[in-house]
Amino acid sequence: MDTPQSLYSTGAATRLDGGSDPGPDGPVVAVDNAGGAPLARPLGLTLLGVVVAVWPTVSSFPPTWNASYQEHGFFVGGLVLWLLWRNRRRVLHEADEGIPDLLPVVGLISLSWLFAVIMNVRLIHQLLFWALATIGALTIFGWRARRPILVTAATFLLAIPFWSLATPVLQRLTTIMSGAIARAGGVEAVIREDTISISTGTFLVESGCSGINYLMGGLVLGAFYAHLFTDRWQTQAKIVAVAGAFSIVGNWIRVAALVFLGEATAMQSPYIEDHLWQGWAIFTLLMIPTYFVARRIEERDARTQAAEAEAPTPKGDVSTPVVSPALMGRARRTALAAVAGPILFYAVGVLPTGGDPDLDPGVFGVADDWEAVAEPAPWTPDFGGFDARADWVVRSPDGTLQGTRLLFADQQQGEELIQYNNRIAPDSLVAASRIIGPVGVSRRFVHETVVRDADVPRVVWHWYRVAGFDTPFESKAKLLEILAFFRRSPAAELVVLSAGCAPDDCTDAARTLRAAFGVTMDPTPSAGDPDPGEGDSGAGEGDPAIGEGDPAPGEADPARG
Repeated sequence: MDTPQSLYSTGAATRLDGGSDPGPDGPVVAVDNAGGAPLARPLGLTLLGVVVAVWPTVSSFPPTWNASYQEHGFFVGGLVLWLLWRNRRRVLHEADEGIPDLLPVVGLISLSWLFAVIMNVRLIHQLLFWALATIGALTIFGWRARRPILVTAATFLLAIPFWSLATPVLQRLTTIMSGAIARAGGVEAVIREDTISISTGTFLVESGCSGINYLMGGLVLGAFYAHLFTDRWQTQAKIVAVAGAFSIVGNWIRVAALVFLGEATAMQSPYIEDHLWQGWAIFTLLMIPTYFVARRIEERDARTQAAEAEAPTPKGDVSTPVVSPALMGRARRTALAAVAGPILFYAVGVLPTGGDPDLDPGVFGVADDWEAVAEPAPWTPDFGGFDARADWVVRSPDGTLQGTRLLFADQQQGEELIQYNNRIAPDSLVAASRIIGPVGVSRRFVHETVVRDADVPRVVWHWYRVAGFDTPFESKAKLLEILAFFRRSPAAELVVLSAGCAPDDCTDAARTLRAAFGVTMDPTPSAGDPDPGEGDSGAGEGDPAIGEGDPAPGEADPARG
């Protein structure tokens, strides 16, 4: 019987990077092991099976990356695939006994993924996919193989669009630092919140001026350089950090340059508005010194690495096969824990669903003396993606209301009841908003909003109906989607009742809405009251109405930074 080759050798060796080093004291060698080779293919198929199981997430990445300013995700995805292929031997050779204690964590992440997919919260289930892959790999290959695993995982984070959470911080930093640069240059700039005021006008530093897109560009290019030319994770982290820092500083320079230009031209230069190309021009120029600095970091760390290599550390048991039966067993157990959520998702998903609810006016729950008549509505909530709609005029001697039901039949991605673009009205048209209740026989809470309609201002009551439950809260409506999935009743609704206001007074409109539910009220006006927030709820009788008066108009539109 042939004797298997050892995993490491001190003779002629094939390096991990594919080169050849005659040694005798060459680098760690990756030589395929006859005892482990037969298990390499089953290991690959097992891991591929997990990827296929979470296909709802995998297939969500291309549409995510196709969005504006997310296109770098395609590049990062390709980079990660290359890293996985390049580091595959290294991970196998550095694998130890694994971390079996993480198996329950893998199962918990898998179930969390299930709930996120049911609720169609794309960012959350993408992050959970990332966590599942990272924790799963550590469970299988162990802590000794952590470096290639964690470096690859950190790189893939660049392709997940959670970085926009940093926008408010970057926006504030841009305002402060750009204003400081302008002051240092002799411009009398006054910084207030997100504005920079000079003698001839005001610049508004919007979220789009935060520099988040330049930051992502810098981080991605820095990561590409780091993976291509360096091996130590410390060196890679330094290079990526430098690239990100140069990108952010470039954005500060861009905004400061606009301030200087505004001061010099009394805000008359056309380049103050048309400034997108200027930012990318500055970004491109700053990438030149960025790579010079990256090269210096690379050379300095290479000298450090060479010094460290003079005292080699033991490499462990050289007889360990590339893919041992023990490693394969861990892979199978980890894969089973990882696919627990997906299996449940597919198993429940094939069960038949109940029919769509009848779109009748009974869901409003108004008093018996109010009559609903089907009639097209003059006002429409700012919701899209619904599958059916029904409108009524609801009348009684106390007044007239408009009623609307929007049905979302299957809650597929982009056709959900609760999503970013769905709201009762654009933010610019909302004068005030709050939660009130309980009202009516059903004792439900509703979301009350004053909307500045183009023709007539309106007081709008709305709530969400999911899995047979009513709620005014978006977060609760999302959570109820989990219950609806397991009940096989995925249809969800937006229910709206509204009343038109007088030109400058919504007291009567609010009174009419409450009268429909048998609630009396004191006619206390003030549409200009501050929004008390979702957590504020008034209870039935005696609540003040949202009434007359518009908020004071804001300042004249400033230039956008």
